[in-house]
Amino acid sequence: MLREYRPDYGLDFTIETFKAANAGGAGGRPATFETLGEHVFVQLKSSAEPEVHSLDIYGRSNVEKGPEQLNRKDKVGTIETYRIQLEMSELVTVERMGIGVPVLLVVADLARQRCVFVCLNDYVDKILIPRHGDYRTAGSRVIHVPVWTEIGSEAGLHGLRWYGKRAKLLAAFQRFRYQYSELQHRDNGDWRPLARYFAERIVPYDFWDDTEMCQMIPYYGARLRQFLETGQPGCLKLREDSVPESFRNEEFFEHMKQQDVFELWRCLAHLPNVYEDVWREWFLPTGLGQAASAP
Repeated sequence: MLREYRPDYGLDFTIETFKAANAGGAGGRPATFETLGEHVFVQLKSSAEPEVHSLDIYGRSNVEKGPEQLNRKDKVGTIETYRIQLEMSELVTVERMGIGVPVLLVVADLARQRCVFVCLNDYVDKILIPRHGDYRTAGSRVIHVPVWTEIGSEAGLHGLRWYGKRAKLLAAFQRFRYQYSELQHRDNGDWRPLARYFAERIVPYDFWDDTEMCQMIPYYGARLRQFLETGQPGCLKLREDSVPESFRNEEFFEHMKQQDVFELWRCLAHLPNVYEDVWREWFLPTGLGQAASAP
């Protein structure tokens, strides 16, 4: 659902995502929908006939660990983009908002009857700051908006849904790290009730079954459910015949069962790192964004 955002301080609309509660029924009964509690902001730029430009994309270093270093020998590809000049005041507003709620720059191409987008929060963090250092020294900056993120395309719909889940994921990541830390302090035999309680708290999250664009998340959701059903998540696969005879005792196998459970929480606690290093570059005009999320 698209809503106008007022008063307008550089943000024009909000998008709230819904899912079908039922598909309708006999007698023309309409389908009903329920909100997912997911929101993104939109800054809209429309043009009667905007130009499309080619942009060469190169591999680069991890910009979370240092300034951008492009590898001109590693050309990832050439993509089509719209070039939008944004005033510095607009970009600074987005930066001040942080990354919790995404702000999408949407370009409406009236001639071609299409809308495309890029996430401004991530563009500032992953492109402007690593590339320019103090990017505020100019009065404005050019933003490249990839054509392949067209709203209505499969990639575009995945992107909108992915950004809508950001606040949920960031909140869950904080809890995963807290739980993993607490479990590590229960390495004295009484860890299992706590692990079960932790699993019961996080297994109801609705994103486990609604993030098919990121298979790692539903995978760990399945491991959580398996842990609650069987007592073991199955993250570590141990063949008994691969264990030396002298180690095959109850104490050893109990230790391995514990490590299997702790490995699940270690992986959950690592998801924020993957999110920062990789997933926040999805749908951006960068080498990693192109390689990891472009159709």
